[in-house]
Amino acid sequence: MLNKIFRALVISRTKTAALNTLERLSDRDLTDMGMSRTSFVEAHVSSVIAELDAKDRETANNKMRKQIEGSAKRLFAAV
Repeated sequence: MLNKIFRALVISRTKTAALNTLERLSDRDLTDMGMSRTSFVEAHVSSVIAELDAKDRETANNKMRKQIEGSAKRLFAAV
């Protein structure tokens, strides 16, 4: 549950920071970066969501790996 709250806070803060940055950028700056005003915020938020998803997958994989290693140790210890 705390992970979901943290995730929501990070995404919300990212969107706010991107909007604040967008206010200070000119159209020329955005063009130089290859972005438009509509895609700037979406690009930053989707980037953060992708990073959070990757971290969640890594955590789940590590947890599963530890469970498998523990099961294997118990199995071979019984033999």
